[in-house]
Amino acid sequence: MKLGIIADVHSNLIALKKVLSELKDVEMIIHAGDVVGYNPYPNEVIQVFREKGIFSILGNHDRAVITGDTSNFNPVAAEAVCWTRNALSDENISFLKSLKKREKIKIGKTSIAVIHGSPWDDDEYVYENGLSKKFLDEVNAEILVYGHTHVPCLKRFENGIIINPGSAGQPRDKNPKACFCILDLDKKSAEMKRMDYDINTVMQKIIECKLPDILAYRLTLGE
Repeated sequence: MKLGIIADVHSNLIALKKVLSELKDVEMIIHAGDVVGYNPYPNEVIQVFREKGIFSILGNHDRAVITGDTSNFNPVAAEAVCWTRNALSDENISFLKSLKKREKIKIGKTSIAVIHGSPWDDDEYVYENGLSKKFLDEVNAEILVYGHTHVPCLKRFENGIIINPGSAGQPRDKNPKACFCILDLDKKSAEMKRMDYDINTVMQKIIECKLPDILAYRLTLGE
């Protein structure tokens, strides 16, 4: 059984559609939080999540859009949250409210924990050099999927696999291509993937919507 693993779509419809074109043959798609924020297509992205049945948890930007609390956000991120709150339909706000902070699912004999930050803090940034087997011990799962950093990593330990699929909508590893992972549960293998998408269209829409210009230009830099 193959799963698509994505994270941090951040309202980037153009990137999401390109990634989904590569995941059309997987049996399930798991998203590790931050459906919205930064980019200009929040309603359209949530509609795709609903139509495709994408399994998602709540990210920190999703939570901020629900609550309006941007006290831990930089000014650019906070402005994007406020814009998104005003743009979203009531129905799509309700969708975000339905998401849980973290989930654990079982597929066959394999347990998969899905979080946004770390097992101890939903908002903690964890990079590859900070990972250890204790993360898997803490969530009591064979596979741990997380996001938040927008930087992909894949690390194996004797007790399982930890996957951060990077960001489909706003990569921050100096590579502007949309990032995601394909997980094969039968083979216990995972492969990171990158795809080009039409960044210029997203940039133009960001500017049209009067979101901060920096959100457009950083897409070209992968940061």
